[in-house]
Formats: sequence, C-alpha cells, structure tokens
Amino acid sequence: MTPSISPKSIVTDARKAIKNPERVRRRIRQTLARSVTSRDYTPVESYYERDWDTLVILDACRFDTFRDTHQFDGTLERIQSNASHTSEFLEKNFSDDQFDIAYVSASPQLVGYEDTFAHVEHVWSDQWNDELDTVTPDTVTHSALEIAEEYPQKRLIVHYMQPHYPFIGETGRDLGPQASFTGGLRPREGLTIWERMSAGEIDSKTARKAYRENLKIVLPHVQELTESIDGKTVVTSDHGNLFGKRISRLPLTIYGHPPRFTDRELTSVPWLELPYEDRRTITTADEAKQIDIPEQTTDRLEALGYR
Repeated sequence: MTPSISPKSIVTDARKAIKNPERVRRRIRQTLARSVTSRDYTPVESYYERDWDTLVILDACRFDTFRDTHQFDGTLERIQSNASHTSEFLEKNFSDDQFDIAYVSASPQLVGYEDTFAHVEHVWSDQWNDELDTVTPDTVTHSALEIAEEYPQKRLIVHYMQPHYPFIGETGRDLGPQASFTGGLRPREGLTIWERMSAGEIDSKTARKAYRENLKIVLPHVQELTESIDGKTVVTSDHGNLFGKRISRLPLTIYGHPPRFTDRELTSVPWLELPYEDRRTITTADEAKQIDIPEQTTDRLEALGYR
C-alpha cells in the first residue's frame, strides 16, 4: 500500500527546499550515487561479536587519518564497517538485547536504545557545550570512568563525538558556522560543513586539516581512558568521512557520510587492539536500567547535522 503524503508535509518540504537548495541538491546526488557505489568490499558482520572488553568509538574516523595521527601501542588493522552512518551502525550491530554492555555516548543517536543495553549514559544531556555545539572529549572520558566503576562486570562502549564535526580546533573555529544550534527555538540554520564544501565555500584541504585537528583533540582523552581501565580495549569507528569524492563518471561528488552508502573509502575504519594483561569478567543483566530521555534530543541532533 502506498503511504499517503499530507499537504502539510509537502509544504514543509517545499519551504526547506526554497530556504536551503544546497541541502536538497546534496541529497539528490546522494540518492543517485547509491546506485553506483562499490560492492566489492567485505564489512564486519558485527562489532558486538568481535573480541573486546572496552570498545572506544571515534565517530566518523577515517582509517588513513587515524593511522597517520595516533601514537598508541598495539596492533592496528583496517576493517570495513558495515555502516556509513551512526544510526545504521547501531541498527546493524546492536539491535537485540545486549545486557552485558554499558554504553557511554556523546551522540544523541543512542536515544531509543535504552532497553537494548544494561545502561546507556547520555553524556550530551547534561554535558553539552553550547559554545561549541558538541560534547568535548574530556567530559566523555570522565563519564566513562564513572560508569566503568559502577559496572565493573560489563563490556563498555565509549562513543566520542570527535573527529566528527563541529570542528573545534583552531582551523575549525576559523571556519565559522558549521551547523548553528538554535536551542530548539527554531530549526537548524545555515549549512553543515559538508553542504558548505559542496557549495564551494570551504575547500577540501582546509576541511581535512580541521578534521585532523579534531582527531588530535580527542586522542589524549582516549589515552587517559585506556590507561585507567582493565581488560582488552579496542579503538575503532562507526564509519568514515568523504571530503568530496567523485563516485562515477557522472558529476556525483559526495561529502560526509550519507547513510546506506557502500563505498570502500567511506567505510574503511581503524581497528586498534591495545596491549592488555587481564581480561574483565563479564556478566549479563536481566534487564536494562530505566532512564529518562532528555527533551532536547532533536535540537542536539540538528547541531550535529543529523536532522
């Protein structure tokens, strides 16, 4: 049965298109490009099934940028993520009850997964930085250490927002608005960093520099975390980023990380296994811990470019 489309939704979409035609053009290019993206890649079947006690997720972290930037000991390999977007990553890897996991998240994308895990810590709900429109990595590490102490017999996922934009380093701050956060009083204004690149306002070299700075900002806080917890720790990412990749002979240039996009470059992410001595003893809870969902979820998803 064909779903009905309300006149109100048509008017709303039309207004959005008039107000932000670059966003509409970008989505059209993404839709066309999905039909010609590469299929010759073998993604991991499940992050959940892989061997780890603590899984550190650096949101939107490319393999090559991580390889050239990090200074951790351990064994690094390139893997192909089974997702190109955080929502898709969660759906494909953690769709069933995983009560042996406590999830600490800087990303509002975890809203709705409270019944999936033993505990979900929404760091963004009370540690949001209004000036930077994101969650800074020091607050994530602090929260993760508290949750690790509270749940010593759980696997732990720690989801940092960086290197995902907003870019909060020196270069990033000089770029100006990347997706303005209006406190929920009105929809997100302005263009995301990817829409501004697509419109020719920001060049790829500058965006890559700002992106690397974001990664350099988060890594010391990851190190602080990994030096303070026991068990086997792995550093990885949910997906990568594209900085203006031409997908085919057609004029289809893609920026960012559109969902359901099976491109090898976009899905190439790090899998760094850090040295360890003792493993953590893991137990499974009978049910998830019930928590209240913050009201400002949509606003903060908008600030991160997810709405």
